[in-house]
Amino acid sequence: MSVKQIPVFYFGHLFSVLNDHSVPLDGWLKEHNLNKNKLLQPGANISTEQFDALVREVLRKTELQHLGLLVGQRLHIAHHGAFGLGILNCKNIRQMIKFVQSYLVIRIPFIEISVYEEENELVVLANDAHWQDELHRFMIEAVSMAMLNLFLSLKQRHPYIQLKRLFFDFDEPEHHHKYQIFSPAKIEFNHGFSGLAFDLKWADYPIEDTDPTSLAQARQICELEKQQLSQNMSVAGRVRQIIMANSSEYPNLQTVANALHVSPRTLHRELNKENTSFKDVVEQFQAKKAREYLLAYGYPVNKVAGLLGYSDSANFRRAFKRWYGCAPSELQQQEQS
Repeated sequence: MSVKQIPVFYFGHLFSVLNDHSVPLDGWLKEHNLNKNKLLQPGANISTEQFDALVREVLRKTELQHLGLLVGQRLHIAHHGAFGLGILNCKNIRQMIKFVQSYLVIRIPFIEISVYEEENELVVLANDAHWQDELHRFMIEAVSMAMLNLFLSLKQRHPYIQLKRLFFDFDEPEHHHKYQIFSPAKIEFNHGFSGLAFDLKWADYPIEDTDPTSLAQARQICELEKQQLSQNMSVAGRVRQIIMANSSEYPNLQTVANALHVSPRTLHRELNKENTSFKDVVEQFQAKKAREYLLAYGYPVNKVAGLLGYSDSANFRRAFKRWYGCAPSELQQQEQS
C-alpha cells in the first residue's frame, strides 16, 4: 500500500519525547522545508519520505534506539480522538480488535491487523506493509506500547483480564531490558511475526460502561477520516484497501473498479502509470496472506489455496513457488528449523 502523505496525529508526542531528550530538530525541519507549528495543526500531513527520513535521522544520530517505546508510552486512549472513543465503547475485545482493524490506517498507515484463534488464545498480528529495519522496529514498538496502554485502561474496568504474550519479528535489541514494561506478559523476539495474544476466554467477555451511540458516532467520524486518507493513497493503495476489506471473496477487476467509480480500463491505465497492475497488487497481497496462513495460523495448503481464491492447490503451489522460490512445505520447514 502506498500512502503519499502520512497524518501527523501523534507528532506532538514525538516532538515532546525529542524535546525531553534535548534532540534538536529545528535545523532538520528547516532543511526539509517543514514548519513545526504547521505540523502540529489539526489535519496536517507529512510526506512518507519526509517521515521516514526524520525518524531514521533521529535513530541514527541519538541514543534513542528505544524511541518507539517512548512515543508509544505517551499514547493513551484519550490521545486517539474518535478512534480512541470508538475503542472505548466496543462491547468486548473481539469487537475492539475489529474496530482497530478497520480504522488503524487513519492513525498509522501501513500497519495492518490480522486476528485468529489458536487453541486457547486470541492472537492479533501487526503486519508492516512498508517500513524496514530500524524504522520497522520503531513502528512496531510504538504500536505495541500504545496497545499496552489500551490494555491497561481496559484492566481498570476488568482487573482479571490478562495480556498473555507479545512476540516480535526482529532480533532482540540492545535495549531489550526496556521491554520489562510489558511484564508479566511473556516476550519473544525473532518470531516470524509481530503481535500479541490474549486468553481466548476474554474475547467475548462483556466490557462494562460502553455506549453503542458513542461507538456509532465514532465510527462515522473514522469513516470520514478514512475517505480523506484515501485521497493521499496511490491507486494501488486504494485497490489494496478494497481487497483487504473483501479478502474472503477476493473481488475481481470489475468489482474494484466499481468501488473506485472508474471503468476497468481506466483502473488498468492508472495502475500502469504506477508501474504495477491489478494482478500484481492482488498477488502481493496474496503472497503475504499465504505466509501468514501457513506459518502463523498453521493452515494446511489446500485450505490456504481456497482462502486465497485458487481453484486447486496445484495452481496455488505454482504461484507460491514464484513468490518465494520454494514450495509451501519447504518454507514451513525453514521457519521451524
